[in-house]
Amino acid sequence: MNLEGCTVLIIEDETLISLEMESMLRGAGCRIVGPFASMAKASEAIEHQLLDAALLDINLGHEMTFPLADLLCARGVPFIWVTGHSRDILPARHRDRPIVSKPYGVDTLLEAVSKVIARSRPASDVTRAQASPQ
Repeated sequence: MNLEGCTVLIIEDETLISLEMESMLRGAGCRIVGPFASMAKASEAIEHQLLDAALLDINLGHEMTFPLADLLCARGVPFIWVTGHSRDILPARHRDRPIVSKPYGVDTLLEAVSKVIARSRPASDVTRAQASPQ
């Protein structure tokens, strides 16, 4: 899937990791919202931005981001956990979400983003996006 023009939210508190994510996604043509390292700012972005997908670290400092995951679900925004934690730490309601384990490569991250966006769009939108020139 062509990610050109897709809007992706980054929620990550490690500066180098967030910059790496941003660079990878921008290289694929994505528009970036964030990155955000605080629950309050991330929550505000989720409430006010139109998003195609989100990358969500499990914890920001000492705060678990499960309320942000709940908010993304309520808004219908697909997301990917990007973490060094195992799936076992997740609440049952979010264990079916995709995980990209740290460390990861650019292909792994972009493939995961492509898949969650493709799953959330009607087939006609996916066909149009794949037909778009890169």
